[in-house]
Amino acid sequence: MSFSLRQQMSLKGRVAVITGSANILGPQFAAALAEFGAQLALVDIDGEACDRVAREIRESHGTGAIAIEADVANEQAVSDMVRRVQSDFGRIDVLVNAAATKSPHYFEQLEDYDLADWNEVMAVNLTGAFLCAKHVVPHFVSEGRGNIINIASVYGVVGPDPRVYDGSWYLDQEINTPAVYAASKGGMVNFTRYLATTLAQHNVRANCITPGGVFSGQNDTFVERYGSRVPMGRMARREELQGALLFLASDASSYITGHNLVVDGGMTAW
Repeated sequence: MSFSLRQQMSLKGRVAVITGSANILGPQFAAALAEFGAQLALVDIDGEACDRVAREIRESHGTGAIAIEADVANEQAVSDMVRRVQSDFGRIDVLVNAAATKSPHYFEQLEDYDLADWNEVMAVNLTGAFLCAKHVVPHFVSEGRGNIINIASVYGVVGPDPRVYDGSWYLDQEINTPAVYAASKGGMVNFTRYLATTLAQHNVRANCITPGGVFSGQNDTFVERYGSRVPMGRMARREELQGALLFLASDASSYITGHNLVVDGGMTAW
């Protein structure tokens, strides 16, 4: 039986879990999946912000959306979250691992980086994805289908250019790309491949989205210098990641697994 592309893109009847739902890209991801019919379990450590996103989704799209306050670095919290989703919706079809964090001394140089900061970031950025997969995959296997989408970064694929950061500010401080970010996102890319090859026998797909730099208030110096490294000459807008997520979450990508979909304006094509 064949289906039209419109039918393949539909997520009606599907339930998606999105971690990091209140971060830079989380609300955009939620809106994209809701627009095409998915019911959503929105997960974030910031419960108030997560509640706000869920309310906006319900009001804008008329679909089921619940907010769950949970720390993805805490296994008990993840286990409880998965049970809550199963209780409220009766199923999970899509897991989007988008949670990420910044530690108190996140932008320190490698030689000054405290192990506590490294562990804090790794616990959310990479271990959190592992814990969510660990507790969701058994449900996928029992249902005979499932879909995992991990959110990485261009700096999980290539090294950062230090010249971009001279005079660059964000969140009221000088910025760089710390080693822990590159390591955690590079790990996310290969964790995706592991999931893809080991779970394909259960009809569970796993793919990765690698965004390039997304504008979220960086100063003009950074925006200009980063844009000069991109063939399209600019940073991404948040909504420009929605199409990639929708494609991978839907049956339009049913024969794609283990793929890293790079959305970077051509930066890695130089």
